[in-house]
Amino acid sequence: MHVKVKTVTCLLVVALLLLGSLPAWAGLVNVTADPDRIDVGLNFSGRTVTITGTAPPDSDIYIKLVSPARNVMLNKKGRVGFLWMNVAQAEVEGIPKMYQIYSSAPIDRLSPILQEETGIDKNYDAVRSTAVIKETAGNNSRRLSGADGKDYLDALINMYQKNNLYLVNEKAVERNGSQFYLTVNLPGSAAHGDSLVTAYAVKNGRILGQSESKINVRPVGVVGWARTMAKTNGPLYGTYAVLIALAAGLLIDLLFNYLEKLIGALTGVPGKVPGKTGKGREVSAEIH
Repeated sequence: MHVKVKTVTCLLVVALLLLGSLPAWAGLVNVTADPDRIDVGLNFSGRTVTITGTAPPDSDIYIKLVSPARNVMLNKKGRVGFLWMNVAQAEVEGIPKMYQIYSSAPIDRLSPILQEETGIDKNYDAVRSTAVIKETAGNNSRRLSGADGKDYLDALINMYQKNNLYLVNEKAVERNGSQFYLTVNLPGSAAHGDSLVTAYAVKNGRILGQSESKINVRPVGVVGWARTMAKTNGPLYGTYAVLIALAAGLLIDLLFNYLEKLIGALTGVPGKVPGKTGKGREVSAEIH
């Protein structure tokens, strides 16, 4: 009996010693974003976000930044007789406006299975496989998949890439021991809502661990009011938009008239503002 107790005690001591000898990061991946909340106002033109974290020092880091899925309307143009016009309309459902991939190593190191599991690949297959496309042409509607919907998805993803909303940046993640660092430049057109940051630590074709963090991009002030109004009361929002456009037009007209009077007062010659047209006015005039 005493022998069994001593044996169990020795095994427990050895186990505790082994656990104590493991590094603090063993099996742990952590990621944070700073700032994790971004306010979008009228003058918002983008923001730099720093993403940092910890992971086993000999692992490859793959980071995915994805905004909430949404629905997008697209028009397809074609030739009708001698005219070039819209021939069909499609609604793409469940597609993120922002899908960015960063890594400390080439993405090709990930096996096809891991690329599918993590949603990290160069062709955005994770987006393409989940998006639903409904096309309407005249009175006919149909659901597209595969090659039939490829044109719409290619056009939408290309547009997002041009605006730096979709991108793949290999070797952008820097390593320093168990630490990793990444600087992300969010564009002014960054998607609103909670974007999810997911970091994966991969070694020898196996995911050692993963961690998630969120970046909340929220409209504030006039931008927030307009967004809320558009969602909750579309007709009233449209009325306000028309009134604002009319007011802007009147303001510009008053400004041109003021400039004409100012030029006339300074030169003694009736002023003509270039580009200003109207009854009895020239398109442009030079004052010497």
